[in-house]
Amino acid sequence: MSDTSTKVRMSVSRKNKQTGEYEQDFSGFVLCIGTAAARKAMQLHEGSRIKIGDCDVTTKYDSQKKITYTNFKMFSFEDADGGDTSTDVTDPQPEVGDGELDDNRLPF
Repeated sequence: MSDTSTKVRMSVSRKNKQTGEYEQDFSGFVLCIGTAAARKAMQLHEGSRIKIGDCDVTTKYDSQKKITYTNFKMFSFEDADGGDTSTDVTDPQPEVGDGELDDNRLPF
């Protein structure tokens, strides 16, 4: 969608201890908000497993249409399998040098 938001389709399943089968708890679209979350979400592929971090759910009722809209937002997540889904989302930091400052990185 943009550099700060990406929409992903995700599902959540849990293993039924009695049957040994996985049962789906949730399936839908989630908006990844923020530069870091959006960039990481663009690196995901089908079948990726993640652990959800900061998230939010909002609802809005449209009285004319008599429909309730539910919006799911995710601000952070990490790879559930321990792999690296991250990309470097920060500005490159200068290496420690001889003490000379680069004036073009100063705010004034």
